Amino acid sequence: MLLFFVLGAISASPYFIESIYLRLAFMSVCGAAVAILLFYSKIKFFYDKVFMFDPIKDEDRARPFQITSSNPVGTLEENVGNGICVGYTTDTGEPVFIPYDLISQHISINGSTGTGKSVLAASMMGQQMRNGGGLIFVDGKLSNKELLAIWQLACWAGRELDLLIINAGNPDMSNTYNPILQGDYQEVASRIMMLLPDTSNNGGADHYRSAALSALNVILAAFHRIGLAYSFDDLTNCIMDYDAFKYIEDKLLIEHPDSDETVGWLSLMKSYYTKGFFDFNKFQTMLSGLAARLSQFSQGSFGRVMNVYNPEIDFEKAILQNKIIYVMLPTMAKNEQSIALAKIIIADMRTAISHFQRLPKHMLPNPPFMVIPDEAGSYIDQSWGRIFEQSRSSRIFLSPCYQTYANLKPDGLDTLSEIVMGNTLFKIFFKQLSTLSAQQAAEEIGVYKDTTWAVATGDGMSASGDEVNTSPIQNQGTNRSLNFTQRDEEVYHIKAEQFKYIPIGDCIFYYGGTHLYHLRVPLSILTPKAESEFGPVQFNHYYMDEVKGLDLRQVVRDSVS
Repeated sequence: MLLFFVLGAISASPYFIESIYLRLAFMSVCGAAVAILLFYSKIKFFYDKVFMFDPIKDEDRARPFQITSSNPVGTLEENVGNGICVGYTTDTGEPVFIPYDLISQHISINGSTGTGKSVLAASMMGQQMRNGGGLIFVDGKLSNKELLAIWQLACWAGRELDLLIINAGNPDMSNTYNPILQGDYQEVASRIMMLLPDTSNNGGADHYRSAALSALNVILAAFHRIGLAYSFDDLTNCIMDYDAFKYIEDKLLIEHPDSDETVGWLSLMKSYYTKGFFDFNKFQTMLSGLAARLSQFSQGSFGRVMNVYNPEIDFEKAILQNKIIYVMLPTMAKNEQSIALAKIIIADMRTAISHFQRLPKHMLPNPPFMVIPDEAGSYIDQSWGRIFEQSRSSRIFLSPCYQTYANLKPDGLDTLSEIVMGNTLFKIFFKQLSTLSAQQAAEEIGVYKDTTWAVATGDGMSASGDEVNTSPIQNQGTNRSLNFTQRDEEVYHIKAEQFKYIPIGDCIFYYGGTHLYHLRVPLSILTPKAESEFGPVQFNHYYMDEVKGLDLRQVVRDSVS
């Protein structure tokens, strides 16, 4: 660089070069060389970006369609660490982020199986961990490979000590969790009733459901008055075993004879009187459906994870502490129990949201807490609507992954799907294999007005005369026409058939109703060295103080010994 500078200075002197034109040319060359060497990094970035970088790779050239993406919102410097990168535009290669300031308005991730939803979820979780945020990932695959991937992401982000695992299929590889331990008795009853199907359109079934809710409120109120911790097993035994039921009654009458809970208990018993006496069989029969639902969590591997009085996972604390919670659902082997577990976890989160709404802003999760329910169509229900509507004020955002729009209609009605899509600012669409889902995706993004012009031209010539007339004069004529036609029509931004042609790993990202992107989702792969350093999954078990509970199972054992 110094050499070019000296040569430029020398060339400016007329003693060395007489012609002014040669001096100017020589100085320009030397000046350009100095500028390139002096500002190499910035010029190289601009040169690579504008002239050398070709985002359209060989596989991109085979795309059946290519849309021009909108300009990204915000700069790279503004977004890194302050949002989640969804992917890179296929036409310019620029990253597209969802900023944390807006992310609480939720994300929907729609696409057929194997099209890239899990890859995007892994990318989002890795960024959330790296940014210091908390998350819960409800996974229906129960794969050790997925567990290892979550562990490696946590290690990569330096967050391995924040990882908590709920694996009801294998208690030896799970932290403990009791979703009915926190909250007042009405909140707990509301959570448990999520396990029962909606009966609003069935009068007979609704009678049994209402009776179950009434009895459940009384029993839980009694448990709270007694003041001992309880579990699903205690509830099941209280409903199904007379000695356990009698034990609760005796404790109320002896320790709290004048309490409202004792009065409520006696009133509940009177409603099941037969010939002047409490008929426990009648009570048991009426609540048998509820007891069957509760027993799913009181026995076997589910019971070992959930029947604890001082669990390692407290949902509210975990969210406020930005913990990483990975829920493994054994859907293949225990589908009914897995769906019930997912429902009650969502119900527990709903209670946490209601509590967070009363907290000052500085105590809420920062960054916003991420919830990714994978294969959400298996366990979504009408109660999710309130979460989408109100969790924004608690700085919690949902990113449900589902395969078709039918998954958002558990009761066959459009009510829930309208609530979910109406409260989701960011919509991500992967390849659609269903014609109906492709059409609905096209309609969700919408149409724009386009004007079609048609130009029609015509030429004609005619001649007439008598055949017997020998005169050269005949009637002749020519004509020419030109017509312009204007037609306004509505055209889909993305046509339904185009959603079927989206390559695996690509997505269409509809940003806030104003921006549209065609993105390639990045696939993160660890190096062999990193995999070796992170090693196998290590579980974060904690020493928990022993807490005395009702332990009605021991009461049942004593009654038969």
